Amino acid sequence: MVVALLALFVALDGPATAARLIDGRSIKTSSITNKQIRNGTLGTQDLSKTALKRLQATPAGSITAKQLAPKAVDGSKLADRAVGPAALAPASIDASKLTDGLIGPAQLAAGAVTGSKLADGSVGAAAVADGGLQTKDVGDFYGSVMVKKWDRLFAPNTCQVVVFAPEPSAPGMNAAIGDDVVSVSAGTGWPDPIVVTGTPGAGNTLRIVACRVGGNAADQADLIDPGPTTFQYVAFDSP
Repeated sequence: MVVALLALFVALDGPATAARLIDGRSIKTSSITNKQIRNGTLGTQDLSKTALKRLQATPAGSITAKQLAPKAVDGSKLADRAVGPAALAPASIDASKLTDGLIGPAQLAAGAVTGSKLADGSVGAAAVADGGLQTKDVGDFYGSVMVKKWDRLFAPNTCQVVVFAPEPSAPGMNAAIGDDVVSVSAGTGWPDPIVVTGTPGAGNTLRIVACRVGGNAADQADLIDPGPTTFQYVAFDSP
C-alpha cells in the first residue's frame, strides 16, 4: 500500500508540488550546511556584500615568490604608493619578479623596502641609480679623524703612525675591520713627499701610517710639518 501511494505521489508531480510548498520560511535558521549545498550552485548574487569584500581582498603577506610568475609585476599592476611593508612576505621580491626600471619613488610607500623584503643578491648594478651610493652604503667603516699635532716633524725617510677606533657604518652589527681593505686620504694641502696608507689594527682599530719618502738625510733642517690634518677613511669588507 505504501509503495503504491508513493508511486501515485510521483505520478501526480509530487516533487514539483513539494517545491511549491517549501520556501525560505519553512527552513530553520542555520540548518543548511555545506553538505546540503551542491557544488557549483552558489553565485555572487547569493553572497552578502561583506562576504564578497572579504573574498576580493588579498590578505597581508599572502603573496610570496611562488605566487608570482617571472616579470609578472610591472608598472601597470601597481597603484601609486600601493606596496607597503605589510603587503610583502619576507624575501618575496627577487630580480626575476621585477621588470627593468619598474620601481621608482611613486611605487613605494615610505619605509616600504627593508632588508627582510629583499632576497639575497636581488639588487644589481642596474637597480642602483648612478651616484646613488655613498661610502657609508658600501663600507663596513667610514668617517674622518683629525690629527691636530704630530709627534715630531717629518725628517727624510721617516714614518709616524696614528691609531684610533673607526666609526662603523651600521652600529650594532659587530663589524670587524681585521680583514677589511682600508682606504685613507688626506685633505688638500697635504705634502706630496709624505705617503699615507691605512691598515687594520689590533682590537678593531685603524692605523694611519704616514711616511716621508726621500729627502736629504744629511740636512738636519730638511723637515716637513704637515700641520693639523683631517683624514677621510673607508674600510671595505673583503670577500
